[in-house]
Amino acid sequence: MILRRAERFIARELLVTQTAVTIVLLLVIIGGVLARVLRDVAEGTIPVDFLPGMVAFGAFKGIVFLWPVALFLAFMLVLGRLQRDSELIALQASGMSFAALYRALFWVAAPAAMFLLVLMTLVVPRTEAQVDQLRDLAEQRSDLVGITPGRFLRSRVGEQVFFAERLSADREALLEVFIYREVDGEAQITVAERAIPDPSAEGSGFLILENGYRHVGVPGEGSFQMLEFERLRTQITEPDAGAGRRSLNAMSTLDLWEQRDRPGHRAELEWRIAMPLSILVLALIALPLALVPPRTGRYARIPAAIGVYVLYANFLILGQGQLSDGRTPLALGLWWTHGLMLLLWLLLAWRKGLLALGERSPRRAAAAGARP
Repeated sequence: MILRRAERFIARELLVTQTAVTIVLLLVIIGGVLARVLRDVAEGTIPVDFLPGMVAFGAFKGIVFLWPVALFLAFMLVLGRLQRDSELIALQASGMSFAALYRALFWVAAPAAMFLLVLMTLVVPRTEAQVDQLRDLAEQRSDLVGITPGRFLRSRVGEQVFFAERLSADREALLEVFIYREVDGEAQITVAERAIPDPSAEGSGFLILENGYRHVGVPGEGSFQMLEFERLRTQITEPDAGAGRRSLNAMSTLDLWEQRDRPGHRAELEWRIAMPLSILVLALIALPLALVPPRTGRYARIPAAIGVYVLYANFLILGQGQLSDGRTPLALGLWWTHGLMLLLWLLLAWRKGLLALGERSPRRAAAAGARP
């Protein structure tokens, strides 16, 4: 009964710490996403009324992908405190085995992994689809999406170069517009005071130029024609040719499973499985990694933990890229990344005596933290 209470105590500490770490990470993620979306709004690539939705979706995806590291850091903080205060040694002396410690860890890690699996396979693809729809809708809006003031925009429509000096104060028009275009060997140079989206156009890419001039002629020859206009309709970008974007990470898990023989689809499918599985692998690594000399400090192994997670995450990203490119056999997939981390766990567990191998027993393994 006492040991069961100890397991519940450790699990409760893990939950509290994990919640605190997740909140901190969420605030950091929201700040980063907000800065990125605000930059896109300032450049005109996203309408301002899309800001809340894009920030919410971006923060949700960010916290989902960083949830494994939040749990891992929570495990390290709690176990580090228990080791610092010699509580792990006291628990071992009371007869608590490392199996019981792992049971307390997995009371938190297993439900978190299952919940993340549901998010990765069901919720995240729908979120990605919503983001794609928002971006498609943004491109179809009459706002000046895709045009960045102060930068030259080159389009394959008539070998055209477009430039606008700045946006108007109400962000509904471009000011001081310059367009260069070649048509049948003739150069067309158009200068206008103001440009607004064409409200009658279907899709994006059409502007109404106001109060300007157009010079037409052959470069190298002296004769140019000049046309003065009050309003002139022109196309600056290619029309949207498709029915909207359809990225792999927005596909349903069932569709990916049906096409799992294709490298790109297999890579996305195994990535969705790898994220929740990484929680369980990191929970295994946390205990031997946290065994440090007593009174060393709660944060003594945090740099090592961050290094382990960065290594794991880079292996997963590298493995996904290689699998998507067809350089890794489909049967191998991303499982080799988990295998490498399990080998690391076996090495750490053996050195700390968690496996009851060699001369040390599990009861003495808590004291092994005194050995770096």
